[in-house]
Formats: sequence, structure tokens, C-alpha cells
Amino acid sequence: MSSQKIFTKPKNQSIEILGNGRVAKKSETLPVHVSTEVLTAVDPKTIAKKYYNSFNFSKLAETFSKDKMTIGITSANRNDGKTLVAANMAVSLASGYKQKTLIADMNFRHPSLHEIFGTNQKPGMAEAIAYKEARVVPTSINNLFLMTAGDGKLSPGIEQTLVLRQLLSVLRNEFDFVILDMGSIYPIEDFPAHFINEIDGLIGVIDSRKTKKEDFKKIFKHLDESQFIAYVFNRVNKS
Repeated sequence: MSSQKIFTKPKNQSIEILGNGRVAKKSETLPVHVSTEVLTAVDPKTIAKKYYNSFNFSKLAETFSKDKMTIGITSANRNDGKTLVAANMAVSLASGYKQKTLIADMNFRHPSLHEIFGTNQKPGMAEAIAYKEARVVPTSINNLFLMTAGDGKLSPGIEQTLVLRQLLSVLRNEFDFVILDMGSIYPIEDFPAHFINEIDGLIGVIDSRKTKKEDFKKIFKHLDESQFIAYVFNRVNKS
């Protein structure tokens, strides 16, 4: 598949040239490619006006007051609506707030963003970390780009923390917001807790129908409560 580099390395120089004339040390960057393909299919059951309009309010703007942010979306348990929240929050930031936004699938065991946007699961974030070269794909939604999860067999471990840091640094330079659709915190052995310090914070999704207070109390035995910058209640009964 043809693609274009958004970062290119000059010959015989020890720096990388980034967009808008920014420069960074070679050790801090890795190649990132933007596909010439534009994803036009969007699952209307997941991404819908009634969902992404929920994020168009002043409190969200206050929470996202920093110029550049990388945010992980997680929950206590599986099927609490993390991907629904991550996808529609990204759409809101891209369309409502006109921010250049990347949504990336970091749920290596149960990825689904590729299905929502009608594309292949790989290559994606797993390949970017394993091979130190990333690919993002524009979507038909203005300002919104996608990075899929990639091959689950390449799921990164703690030994790839430095590479992930480099990748997120490059993406943070290029995008206003990077939204990471992460797995649930339980089972804890599947959650990439060792990567949390590489992002700006977590947003916890709470399924109002089944998430219990005890579920989040258990979370704080493994994660610092200060790492959560906000909580989103899903499936709220408005009657």
C-alpha cells in the first residue's frame, strides 16, 4: 500500500525533521507514515451523533486544557463500553473541537477499532513498537486518524517501554490528542500497567448498570488514583 512519510530523515544528519519545521534528536523519533488510503466506512452503531455530542460540553474542554495530550481509555472490567467512549470522544475532539486527533487501539487481546472503521487489524501499534516504524490512516471524519492494534502475537512487553515512549513522543508532536483504546484493568495480568507513566492520564469508563464501587476500589490497589483524570458513565438510565 502506498504511503507518504510525514517525518523524513535528512542524509548525513543526526536530527529528524518534523512537521512545521520542528526538529528532534534522532534517538527520540521513529518513522511514521500516513497512508494514502482514506477510511470511509464507519460503524453507525458505534459512532453516532447521540454519543459524540455527549462530549461537547465545557467540562471536557477544561479537562483537555493542555495543548498536547495522550489519554488512555480503560475500565474495571470487559464490555463496559471503553471503545464506544474512546471512538466517540475522538470524533468529538476532531470534529467538534477541530483538533487533529489520533485514535489508537492498544487493546491487543480484544481489538475492535479496525472493525469499526472497516480496515485490516494489521499493521498497527504492535508492529510500530516491534519494528520501530508506524502507520496511521486518515478517516473520512475531518482531523481524525486511526492506528489499529496490529498483530496480537507482537503484543509489547515491559522491554518495549522505551520504544513506546519514542512512538508516543512522535505522535504527540504530530497530533493534538492521542486517544488510546486500552484493555480493561481486570484481569490485571493482561493490563499494560508498565506503560501508564508514558501517557498523560487515564479516563475510566463506568458501566452504570454493572460496574460496582468495589471494582474501582480494587483498581487503586494496582494503579494510583491520581493517574485518572476523569470518569465517564456509560449506559446511564435517563428515565
